[in-house]
Amino acid sequence: MMAPLFHFPWLDVLAIALICVAIACYGASTQLMFLDIAERDYPQSLELASSLNSIFANIGISLGSFTAAETVGFLGLTHVGNVGAVYGVLAVLAALFLRRRYQSAQY
Repeated sequence: MMAPLFHFPWLDVLAIALICVAIACYGASTQLMFLDIAERDYPQSLELASSLNSIFANIGISLGSFTAAETVGFLGLTHVGNVGAVYGVLAVLAALFLRRRYQSAQY
C-alpha cells in the first residue's frame, strides 16, 4: 500500500519543502538560544556554544545511520521506519520531561 501523497507529485514536493523549512527554523532558533544563554551566563564560552548545534546534529545523524544499518542487517529494510519511530517517541518523552522540569525557567 502506497502513501496517499505518492499519487500527487506536487504534494510530495510540498511535504519535503515544509519539512526542510521546519528543520531550518528549529536549527536557527536553537542556535540563537544557545548563544543567548552563553552570552548571559557564560561569556567566556561563546565559541563552544556556537558549535553545540552542529555537534549534536552530527551525533544524531551518526546514531540514526548506525541504527538504520543495524536494523537493515537484523530485521530488513521494511522495519527501518518502525525502529526510527522509537527515536521519535523517546524525543517526545524527553521534550515533555524537560518542559515540565524547566517550565518556570526564562531563556
